[in-house]
Amino acid sequence: YSFCTLLFMFSAIEFTLLLISTISADPPCETRLEVDTNTANSMSSTKIELVYFNIHARGELTRLCFAAAGRLSELKDTRLPLFMDSSAAAMEWSVEHAPKTPFGYVPYLNVAEGTKSFQVSGDGAVEMFAARHCNLLGDSPLDAAVCNTISTKAVGLLGPGLTRAGLQKDSMTIIRSLGPQGHIGDTFDGLEKYVNRLHGKATSDPAYRDTGSYANSNGNGSSSHFYVLGDKISLADLAIYNSVDECIRGPRSTEFFERVDKLLRREYPTLLRVYDQVTKDLAGYLTTRNVQRPLDQP
Repeated sequence: YSFCTLLFMFSAIEFTLLLISTISADPPCETRLEVDTNTANSMSSTKIELVYFNIHARGELTRLCFAAAGRLSELKDTRLPLFMDSSAAAMEWSVEHAPKTPFGYVPYLNVAEGTKSFQVSGDGAVEMFAARHCNLLGDSPLDAAVCNTISTKAVGLLGPGLTRAGLQKDSMTIIRSLGPQGHIGDTFDGLEKYVNRLHGKATSDPAYRDTGSYANSNGNGSSSHFYVLGDKISLADLAIYNSVDECIRGPRSTEFFERVDKLLRREYPTLLRVYDQVTKDLAGYLTTRNVQRPLDQP
């Protein structure tokens, strides 16, 4: 063969091999799209079960998250008999329910995402997971950090002592806890100052000076709404509401301790402003939340 003929033959073979390689290669864009779609489907199919006692306290904040997001029907709300209510309930907790918990206490979440299932437990972890799922952590990492700071401190107040005082209608014990030497009062004082600083309010100034990072958008401090993050409800507001409500109305919101309410409004006006805002926003849920559900029903 002539040199030109051989050159043409080699070129044709090289082109054919290149064409075969191109045809048989996996299309990378389509592969990535399939992975992204599977991930999105897994996230949208997340199922969450809250396991807690048939009171508000530390479990209620998760319920409030789903209620605020308008997604309460998505939460399976398993309510166990409170061990304080009777010796039978205490025995049931010890024998039947406690062994199922990750670390021996409630609340915890049973979460299923696609083919995976796991448990979430611990103060802060449960509420942050629920709030993230319900898009209640604001718009930035800073917002989320503020929510985490406030919710962790607020949830930490809701221990057995406060629950027992509420169930026994012992408002004096609650009032003592709210005093300068009380653990609840100490935390509320810190939260009051923390939220005031976020909104640019000098703690010694009786007037709001809305110049802080989360000042209300109208700039005069007299907005018709008031949220910790400035313009919309978040986990931070719900956490404050839940801890204040536990003090005023007890662990099932069936009481009204008037002296406690007056004390809180006098000493912590900013926290009570948040409390009143959430009371207004979630009025529909709050009027029906004490309806008892079967233990295995959402």
